[in-house]
Parts: sequence; C-alpha cells; structure tokens
Amino acid sequence: MLTTLVRKNCCPALAVSSLLLLAACGGGGGSSPGAVASNPPPASPSTPQQPAPPPPQPQPAPPPVAPSPPPEVVLAETYTDLVTGTSSSQAGWATWVGPADRAVVGGVGCTVTGTYHQHSLVSIYKVGVRMGPPDNVGHAACSYELHTHDLTGMVHIHTDVAKTFTLGQFFTLWGQPLATAGTAGLAGPVRFYLIENEKLTPYTGDPAQLELVPHREIVIVSGAAPGVVPKYRWPSSL
Repeated sequence: MLTTLVRKNCCPALAVSSLLLLAACGGGGGSSPGAVASNPPPASPSTPQQPAPPPPQPQPAPPPVAPSPPPEVVLAETYTDLVTGTSSSQAGWATWVGPADRAVVGGVGCTVTGTYHQHSLVSIYKVGVRMGPPDNVGHAACSYELHTHDLTGMVHIHTDVAKTFTLGQFFTLWGQPLATAGTAGLAGPVRFYLIENEKLTPYTGDPAQLELVPHREIVIVSGAAPGVVPKYRWPSSL
C-alpha cells in the first residue's frame, strides 16, 4: 500500500522536473530562441580588368645621311702670277673672223676713244686642260669694245664710257654657243664657277647673264674637272 502511494506521488514530480529540464535545454535540439541566422552579404560584381596596353613598338632608325661629295673644283691656297699662269693655255679654236662692216654684234660695238679700260678673265677647261679663246676675237674692221689679245682668256673691256657687258655678249661676238648643254663646241654638261675676292663659287644660273666684272674670273668646265685651279695674282697694271 505504501509502495503504491509513493509511486503515485513521485511520478508527477518527475514529469515536472523532466519538463523543466527540457525547457532549459532548448527543447530537444532546436535552435535557441532569439538566435538570428545571418546570411553572407552578396558578392560585389567584380570590375572587369582593362587589357594591358601593347608594348611600345621600336622606332625605325633614321636612314644614314650620305656624306656630301667633295667639291669638284678647289681654289689653290697659294698665288700664281696671272700672265705666267695663263700664257701656256692651249689653242682650241680657229682664228676668229668678224664682220667687215663694223656692225654691232650682240650689243657690242666698235671702240672710238677707249677711255674706259678694264679686264675680266674667262678660263675654259676641257677634260682638265685649260684652253684659250682665239687671240684675235673682236679685231676685224675695228677694235670692238670686247676683245682678246692672246690665248690667256683675258677679255679686254675697252669702251668710251663705263659699261657693263655679259659673258653671253662675248660669246655672241665670238660666234660660239654658250649653255650648260654645250659651250663653244665642248660637250655638256658644262659647269660654271666664279672666282673673285679669293673665293670660288659654283654658278647654276644662266651663264649668258654672268657679268664681265673687272678682275672676276669665270671658270667653264667640260668633262673631267681640273681639281685645283690657280688663284691668280692680278698685276697692278690691269
């Protein structure tokens, strides 16, 4: 009887203790009240990477600069006496035959008084050899304002008043062609140079327009160049 009463009285207490214990433990394995499940933040979209710039291309090297060709004609450093240096020029043309009626040729007429007297030098080189125009150009029925006396190439400017003449007028009086394609029967290309004030300068303009300036030397080259040309010393009498 006593055992039965104990059993009836202890079971409810045990049941209550079990319930309390279950409540304290969270109810049999479920999540605890108040706990919030956290979700990971959404991943930010990745910025697309820009392609790397191409490496710089090597620049081509500039083409080499060709050296300037050496000058065809060079003026000598020392002086040569004009008369001595030009007297040995070779004759290359026939004797000049001028008009018999004192006609004006290319604007060059006959001298009357000859008050004005100057000189210019024309040096003609054929394959490196200096040639002299005929020694009587301008001497016919009269003495023309432009004339020669020898094979030196010296052109005498002998006029009544000061005048300026050109190389073209002298060649017209002489009766010879004057051009880069051919001059006085010499094959082209013909090159022209000026020598004055101790300086040599190539001339590429119209040779007919070259002025016969006193003490100016006009160098005409056909074929192989002479290389070094003399620097003439003009005598005080010219």
